[in-house]
Amino acid sequence: MCYSGYRIKAYESIEVNLEQKYFRGGVKTNAGKDRIVPIHSGIYALVKRRIKNQDAILDITPGTFRNRMYETLEQIGMQRHTPHDARHTFSMLCEKYRVNENDRKRMLGHAFQDITNKVYGHRTVEELRKEIEKIKIPVKNST
Repeated sequence: MCYSGYRIKAYESIEVNLEQKYFRGGVKTNAGKDRIVPIHSGIYALVKRRIKNQDAILDITPGTFRNRMYETLEQIGMQRHTPHDARHTFSMLCEKYRVNENDRKRMLGHAFQDITNKVYGHRTVEELRKEIEKIKIPVKNST
C-alpha cells in the first residue's frame, strides 16, 4: 500500500494486471474509482508471488489484513501504524522523490479542481510508470 496509494478497502475488488504491470480499482470517490496505478518494480515480484500462490491481495479482507499488519509490526518492533498510514507514506514518497504533482493526485484518486486537469489531463500507464519509478525503495544491508 505504501507503493500504490490505494485504500485498504480497495484490495477487496482491485484488478491486478501482471502482464501490463498495473493495479486498477479504487473506492470512495468518483476520482478514486477505477483508477490505474502502475505496479512499482520494487514490489512487482511480491505481487506476482502472492497472486501465483493464491494468497492474493484480493483474498485478504481489510480486517484480516489490519490484524496481520499489527502482528507483524509488533514482531519486528515497529510502532503501530494503521493501514491508512500507508496511503500517507505513498503521498510523502511521491513528494520526496518529486513525482509530478498531478500524477500524484491521479494515483491517489484525488479530484482535480481546475478545469484543465479535470477535462484535458490524461496520462498513459507508461507515463504514470515513469513517475512512480522515481520512488526509491530502501535496500536492507545484510551487515
